[in-house]
Amino acid sequence: MSERDQDAGTGRFSYDVAADQWDWDAEVYRIHGFVPGEVRPTTAQVLGAAADADAARVRELLEKMIATTESFSVSYRLAGSDDVERTVVLVGESAVCDPEEVSKIEGYFIDLTSDLAGVINETARAAVEASAENRAVIEQAKGALMLAYGFDENAAFSMLSWWSRNRNVKVRDLATELMQASEEGAATGQEFRTQVDRLLHDLTGQ
Repeated sequence: MSERDQDAGTGRFSYDVAADQWDWDAEVYRIHGFVPGEVRPTTAQVLGAAADADAARVRELLEKMIATTESFSVSYRLAGSDDVERTVVLVGESAVCDPEEVSKIEGYFIDLTSDLAGVINETARAAVEASAENRAVIEQAKGALMLAYGFDENAAFSMLSWWSRNRNVKVRDLATELMQASEEGAATGQEFRTQVDRLLHDLTGQ
């Protein structure tokens, strides 16, 4: 994993569907509260780490990603083995070798915990929402992310903050870019999510 990905709190994974075997990089181990190589990752561990209120959504998404070739994403709270609760986004897409079934899933976990802490801090929020014009476009972008990904308000703003930090652009400018992408043809939540997923892949690509 690159130094940039380590700073971003972004970890890569792959999942062999037939073998039910996960491969995590060092950052995904950290996000789950493990030392790299400490455990052999399993689907049961991924599901077991999800907070009780979020576990059903995560299970539904994992089942969907195996059954379809669509890209997927979910935001949820993760209870690590180190007793630290983190807010993460799980994003990935299916790879099909056999025409009849999905054989492999690849993607990444994004740790939004530090960004969420900044959202809760009203001083940090005020610094990026200083004008009515800024607030309007940021609220629109948050709403689009909430619709496309099922985020709550804080998670949507955390995602914008994470992007802003790792792309070195202002939250306002990033929100404007996302809304332009939405207006240029992403007529449905799925289409918008696909465009956003592409931006994520561009940012976290090796």
